Amino acid sequence: MNRLSSIFMLVACLFMSVGIVAAQEEASEEPEVIEPGVGAEDASDTDTLGDRATIKGEVVDTSTDLNPIEGVTVTIVRGIDEQEFTTTTDKDGAYSMTDLDPGRYTISYTKEGYGKRVGKSKVLAPGGEIFDRTKMRKKDNIISFFQKFGFVFYPLAICSVVALTFIIERLFTFVRSRSRIGTEQFIASIADSLRKENIMEAVSTCEEAGGPLANVLKAGLLRYSQAQIEERDITKEEIQEAIEEASLLEIPELERNLPVLGTVAVVSPLFGLLGTVTGMITAFTTIALEGTGDPQQLAEGISQALLTTAGGLTIAIPCLIFFQLFDSWVNRHMVEISQVSTEIVNQLIVGDANA
Repeated sequence: MNRLSSIFMLVACLFMSVGIVAAQEEASEEPEVIEPGVGAEDASDTDTLGDRATIKGEVVDTSTDLNPIEGVTVTIVRGIDEQEFTTTTDKDGAYSMTDLDPGRYTISYTKEGYGKRVGKSKVLAPGGEIFDRTKMRKKDNIISFFQKFGFVFYPLAICSVVALTFIIERLFTFVRSRSRIGTEQFIASIADSLRKENIMEAVSTCEEAGGPLANVLKAGLLRYSQAQIEERDITKEEIQEAIEEASLLEIPELERNLPVLGTVAVVSPLFGLLGTVTGMITAFTTIALEGTGDPQQLAEGISQALLTTAGGLTIAIPCLIFFQLFDSWVNRHMVEISQVSTEIVNQLIVGDANA
């Protein structure tokens, strides 16, 4: 029994000795010290790099194939201080800007021949990454713009050419038909010649003045002069008949081609409406076949519908304005001819009666 107790005490002392030695070794270990020049600097660099962020993206066109666009200038602007970072897309349309501070950024895209795009502002988280995919559309030239009208472009083009041609032609006609003498001065000169019973002087005044009014009065004066040469009496109805015959030559010349302008003003919006219907049919056909998942194809039909409507109205509105303007000029000439010719005829008849 004494021997067994001695063995237990010996084992206990052995474990106590091992524990004391281990404790002394642990206590004797010194803590690791980071030298300011080496370890601290490395640690700070690691923390800083972990906060940097990246913006990546790609730029494609608006075709159905989404072809990449090379050479797009990508400008990234930091919102806090308006600092700019610039890069360019590669042949795959991709770009990347790394080592950016966290914060809010705005991205814009520019390339010659394409419309400028400015994206929404984006927030970069520390150590985060943003991928932005952007579509850019080529700027329209004359050919590509009118191709959007579809088959309706051809009748609208014909209407526009016809309208422009006859508007210019009518303007030249009305400018050329203006009297070279003011209306009031012309009427006073004719009246003065008639008071002096000098019919040929009045005829010369009409030839000098020119215009529809002068030509009509000239016909009446010549009929009156012919009756005087033939030494016969002339009635008021005979002079008015000569004036009306001259008016039948002058007024239709002023009204010529006005019905064409009126027709174009009516037909052009109808062609535009036809393009609107066909465009909407295209849009709804796209929805039926593809659904609403491809807004680009859907937008093509809607774009055609709106463009043709705008094209038809663009042609019709000037046509209607010039038609009304020309029609008012014709009516003014007709009223002027009627009033002045009646006054001159009365003066001729009264003068002949007094003689």
